[in-house]
Amino acid sequence: MSEETVRLSHEGFSYSCRVNRRPHGTRPPVFLFGGALHRNHGWARRLERALPSQTAVVTVDLPGFGAADSLPPTHDATFLAGAAWRAVERLGFQQYDLVGQCLGGFVVHQMLRQARPGVNRVVLSGVCAGPWPGPQLRAELRNAEVASDSGDRATLLHVATRLFFGSAASAAGERGDQSVLPQFRDRIGSLDPGVLEDLRSHLYRAWFPQQRAASPTPDVPVLVFTGVNDVLTPPREAHQLASSFPRGRFAVVEDAGHMIHIERPDEYGLIVASHLSHRPGAVPHCRPLSASERQAQLT
Repeated sequence: MSEETVRLSHEGFSYSCRVNRRPHGTRPPVFLFGGALHRNHGWARRLERALPSQTAVVTVDLPGFGAADSLPPTHDATFLAGAAWRAVERLGFQQYDLVGQCLGGFVVHQMLRQARPGVNRVVLSGVCAGPWPGPQLRAELRNAEVASDSGDRATLLHVATRLFFGSAASAAGERGDQSVLPQFRDRIGSLDPGVLEDLRSHLYRAWFPQQRAASPTPDVPVLVFTGVNDVLTPPREAHQLASSFPRGRFAVVEDAGHMIHIERPDEYGLIVASHLSHRPGAVPHCRPLSASERQAQLT
């Protein structure tokens, strides 16, 4: 196993990717794009352990994420997709899988609209059909923004925890693994001003920009999944996104919210690995969206 950091630049913004190459790698590499709190050396490491040992893994700190340069909100998801493709092309892999979580999933969605040859399989979690955020969610996110600006840490933590975990927060307590919640609150409460400014920029960024022309969506297997209690990207809206792909598939995870990779990291890893490994049958730890839930999205 060898690990290297590759420095990149896209239209004047510096960023990097971490490449974890496996000996005798025989499988398509996996590119991982995380959410607002993603770091190259963060949650993805645990996911790596769930993937086959022959899989090279690339985690990317895009502009506006992690240790990369800050990115003004005027730069939309199309720009970020361009930066993501630059990382893919720089490494020179002929075939690869794409995994996107939360905002990273929106970036991967835009990557598919600028499709290059070589995409093998795709996993998106904590994503939904646009526009995002909608008016109600935007208002709640702005409540968190106001609380942050005024130094009201209690309100900031309350709003952030409810949005990211939903009713899964109380379910976590019943399962005895509520420790993820204090850890999450500690992390939110200790964010430095630069990270908070990046989060603010993401709130005003166009994640579903209008494009004059988009490439045909690749005819590859795409799995979209999220927690049944997801407030940020609700299942009914995530199902809509899955339906937009020619070979899209959707599933929900019980007793989980938006942060499945934090709440249930082992199960998250198995879900991703199952899809990328072409395993037939039901997605582990998931279920389809029920008829009543699908009907609810139409009303």
